[in-house]
Amino acid sequence: MLRATAITRRFGRTLALDGVDFEAHPGEIHALVGENGAGKTTLMNVLAGWLAPDAGEATLDDKPLQAGSPRAALAAGIATVHQSPMLFERMTWEENLALGGFDPGGGALDLGAVADRARSLASKLGFEMPPAGTTVENRSVAERVRLEVIRALSFNPRVLMLDEPTSVLAPSQLTAFLDLLRNLRGEGRIVVLITHKLAEAMAVADRITVLRRGRVVARTTPAETSEQKLAGLMIGEIVTQPTAPATQPQPGEPVLRVENLSLDDRTGHRILDGLTFSVGAADIVGIAGVDGNGQTELVEVLAGARRASSGEISLRSDSSMSVIPQNRDLDGLILDMRLWENLILARPLRDQVTSRGWLSTSRAIDLGRGLIDRFRIRATGPDSTAASLSGGNRQRLEVARAIASRPRVLVAHNICRGLDLAATAEVHRIILDFAAGGGAVLLISSDLDELLAICSRLLIISRGQLRATSPGERDPERLGLLMAGARD
Repeated sequence: MLRATAITRRFGRTLALDGVDFEAHPGEIHALVGENGAGKTTLMNVLAGWLAPDAGEATLDDKPLQAGSPRAALAAGIATVHQSPMLFERMTWEENLALGGFDPGGGALDLGAVADRARSLASKLGFEMPPAGTTVENRSVAERVRLEVIRALSFNPRVLMLDEPTSVLAPSQLTAFLDLLRNLRGEGRIVVLITHKLAEAMAVADRITVLRRGRVVARTTPAETSEQKLAGLMIGEIVTQPTAPATQPQPGEPVLRVENLSLDDRTGHRILDGLTFSVGAADIVGIAGVDGNGQTELVEVLAGARRASSGEISLRSDSSMSVIPQNRDLDGLILDMRLWENLILARPLRDQVTSRGWLSTSRAIDLGRGLIDRFRIRATGPDSTAASLSGGNRQRLEVARAIASRPRVLVAHNICRGLDLAATAEVHRIILDFAAGGGAVLLISSDLDELLAICSRLLIISRGQLRATSPGERDPERLGLLMAGARD
């Protein structure tokens, strides 16, 4: 079995793991759940050799795992899929996978053979690989995660550890992915699944371990617990998920208009095809779709990072817009910079702490401290770096910067990816409050449940085209099929 005994790990003054014991058996799916910053990813990184513990020991089949050595862990049969994909952005996906287990070595590198093996494995998961020869930097977050999964499985591991692997999967892809985990269990492998989606843990896990503030607070099974009980164990309270009011006010005049927007790539392939929609004051418009259907490009065009091939985007004259991209580590934050520095990258916040062209560091730090407290970002202080935060707390930092900038329009892409129940509920409340105050929200997400819960209107994007839904069109199965590209 895979076992961790009395694992302790500190990051400065933060005690991330406090004497944690954990074990997983062959032929078992073991779910590891907990709120953001509970220590789940840190524990996985210790088991996978990415981090050396300050105290304690990890073993596989009673043989000690070399502390702080990913190579030794991989040689022992432990493969990992990280929440933030760890791929070479400027290399093709075939070259990235050649660094995995698809290339047998010992001869000339055959990228064609690597691609064939990858496509064969991907078909079992129910998805397709990217076009041949494309670089990772041009692929969506969901595609990056899928590439990580494929690369990890290429090593034929005895232990597969997955950190939030389903956070960017559409409903049509989720079933196939969970079936894959069950198949791996049937082959006698150990699957450790880190997830915030308690329904998935209840559906697929044999056992569940709950971490809270670096300690194990419960070990249980789906038969012995419920989603509500797990949520209470994770955060110490029952989380009430906010929903849009049953009777919503009529949206005001459009604040954001997009008319006949199209985008072609360098080869002439059409990525966005004639998109037309508007978002009014006090309006939350959702765009649902399987990642990779033009959502990322739409956000980049709205943010001004790309120039549309045709069409028009207009904001009401007195309006400003904040954009929260889905890839917080590459596009949303500068990880080596301190929290207050990341916050004042937004001009409205920078203007608050600048006088006659001179930045007041003390005022910027005070501003950062106030936003850290207001948005409940778990950090040692505004001088800590963004890299020191957990994935969920990095996401909160992005949200804090966007909302504190006081825009009239908020564009958010997969805003709750990697957030726990409490943080998700908190972000949803922030969005609902923002809209109730007259703000216009465009929420782009692969999480259909999220969109159905808080959006007043819902659009479906597939192959770069938009389809409007009627107010009564709320059947998740039907919407999931439309997201996957099904025609009426």
